Amino acid sequence: MQTRHPRQTIRRRRTCTLALLGAVCSMTAHASGIPFATDRPQTWQLSSDFEGTYDSFGQNIEWNHDSRAFDSHGNQIAGPGTNTFVGLSTFIHYWKVPSLPHVGFNASITLPAIRTQGAQFSASGIGDPLIGGLVWYNPAPATTLGFQAYMQVPIGQDAVSTNTWSFWPSVFYDDWYGHLNVDLLLGGILRGRTLRSGHDDLSPGNTFHLNLRVGYSISPPDNPFAIPFVGFDYQTSGGTFNQTASIPVSNSASRETTVGIGVLFQFKPNSLPFLHQKMYDQLSIQYQHSVSGRNTTLTNGILVQAWHYW
Repeated sequence: MQTRHPRQTIRRRRTCTLALLGAVCSMTAHASGIPFATDRPQTWQLSSDFEGTYDSFGQNIEWNHDSRAFDSHGNQIAGPGTNTFVGLSTFIHYWKVPSLPHVGFNASITLPAIRTQGAQFSASGIGDPLIGGLVWYNPAPATTLGFQAYMQVPIGQDAVSTNTWSFWPSVFYDDWYGHLNVDLLLGGILRGRTLRSGHDDLSPGNTFHLNLRVGYSISPPDNPFAIPFVGFDYQTSGGTFNQTASIPVSNSASRETTVGIGVLFQFKPNSLPFLHQKMYDQLSIQYQHSVSGRNTTLTNGILVQAWHYW
């Protein structure tokens, strides 16, 4: 029999990962990293059991060692040899509508800072921001279903901008089964035409991604502290078409599957975070590695997140 826990931690989603590096990595190899690969247990656990409004700020630091890559046949070959660092700063505002007691909303902006460094290539700067929000529904106190949508606006610095308008829709689910938390996201990235002065016009392929996290709460799930977890991520992206030359770009379609392990720590001043409580902190760290892929550098990196709610 499933055990439901009526007052769980307010969790928000992590927007994106190294997929923001498309413009940078396209100059050397296809980008590693799967959208939303920084997800962790309870990423999509959002409760409507709060009063008024509240806010959160998150800082994410991601490092990937791009020493290996997958070729067009899925074989491992030497990668670009770069180290890629991404800092993602996100501000979120949450609110409710009184006539919808089991529904919540938030709006957010995420600003990436990117650096890729290697012996023969380096690039750094402020990347393209993601702007949007989500809506969620709680059919039961510890169950969350929702939809989110973001627009990636190509206004970042030239060295790291994608130069492409992108739309990021997805659906999510989170639930508790005793001490076990299951967190799932299904989504995509729909890309417009890439326009860059002095370069051919390109139509990059769209992306589909899946992100699954399964965590086990060592303490009682209604008062969690440490939650070790395992992760599974998958993405597949269509090929790019050169609009100027009217030909497809060879070996531009990619896919990747990764697995990971990590732990989430949660810090709160009392055991009832949804009872008129606005202060809350979280910290997670995870390691991810590719198990298969095609036309992409391998994921082999560390992801760290820190969140504060007020």
